[in-house]
Amino acid sequence: MFLQILKFEIRYRLKRPATYVYFAILFTMTFLAIYSSHVNIGGSAGIINRNSPFSINMAVTIMLVFGTMICSAIMGVPVFRDVEHGFHEIMFTTPVKKWEYLAGRFFGSYIIALFVFSGLLLGNMIGSVFPGVDTEHIGPFMASAYINPFLIYVMPNVLMLGALFFAMGSLFRNQLAIYVQGVILFALYLIIISNQGDIEHSRFLSILDPFGFSATVNITRYWTPSEKNTMIIPFTGLLMYNRLLWLGIAVVISVLFYRVFKFSKSGPQFSKRKNKIEQEELTIPQIAIPDFTLQPGFLTSIKQWVFLTRFDFKSVIKAIPFI
Repeated sequence: MFLQILKFEIRYRLKRPATYVYFAILFTMTFLAIYSSHVNIGGSAGIINRNSPFSINMAVTIMLVFGTMICSAIMGVPVFRDVEHGFHEIMFTTPVKKWEYLAGRFFGSYIIALFVFSGLLLGNMIGSVFPGVDTEHIGPFMASAYINPFLIYVMPNVLMLGALFFAMGSLFRNQLAIYVQGVILFALYLIIISNQGDIEHSRFLSILDPFGFSATVNITRYWTPSEKNTMIIPFTGLLMYNRLLWLGIAVVISVLFYRVFKFSKSGPQFSKRKNKIEQEELTIPQIAIPDFTLQPGFLTSIKQWVFLTRFDFKSVIKAIPFI
C-alpha cells in the first residue's frame, strides 16, 4: 500500500495548478536575478559572476527562506487534507498500516516539493544562456555549481522543514498550526542574521541557522572574487555541523510524531482528562417557511455573485490563519 499511496499523492499534486504556480514563482525569481541587472538575489555584484557557485548558493539559500510558506503549503497538508474532506474516516478503517499511510503521504509530497524547489536552479541555469543576457557577468557553465546546492541545501532543508510541517499539520490537523511554524522559523532566521556581525558568536549562530545561510556566509567571509567565481562551497566545518544538526532534528521530530500520531478519527490526546458531554433535551422550533417566487436571470446571478463575494471576503479576513 505504500507505493499506491505514494503514487496517488504524486499524481494528485501533479494535477493541482498550485504545484506549477509555486514552481513558476521560484523559477522566475532566479531567472530574473541572473537575466536582469535590476533584480539581485544573493549579493552578486561587480566582478562576481551571476552564475558563479557563490552567487547560486546564496540565491538558493535566501529563496529557501522565503519559500518556507510554499514548503508548508505542500508538506503540511496531506493528512490535514484527508481530515478536511472527511476521507480519513474511510482511510483509517482500511487494512493499510500506519507507516504505509504516513510514509506514502510524506514522501509523495517531498518529491513534489523537490520538483518545485528545483525551479530555483533551473531558473538560474536557463537565465544564464537565455538570448539577450549580459554575458559580461556570466561565467562558464559548471554543473557542480548547481548539483552542490541542490544536495546540500534544497534536499536537507525541504526534508527538515517538511518533517516539521508534516508532523504538526498531521497531529493538530489545523491550518493555524502549519502557518505558525513558518513564522517561527522565519523569526529565528532574522534573529540569527541580525547577530551575524558578532564575530564572537557567529560560529555558534551559524550552526543554529535552520536554512544554512549563516554557515555559508561564515565560510565565504574572506573569499576573494576569484574564489567566489570558481570554488564550490565545501561541505565541511560549520556547514556540515549545521546540516547534520538539523537533519538530526528532523529525524527526532519524525520519530516522536510517529509514536504520538493516532491512526484514528480523533487527534492525539496529550492529557488523560476526558471531556464530559452533558446530555440535554433538544426541542426543534417550528418555523414557517415564507412563500417566494424564483426570479432567474442575469440580474439575479449578479446579486448572488456579489453576496457570495462579500460572504467569502469576510470569512477570509476574519480567519485566524489570515490574521
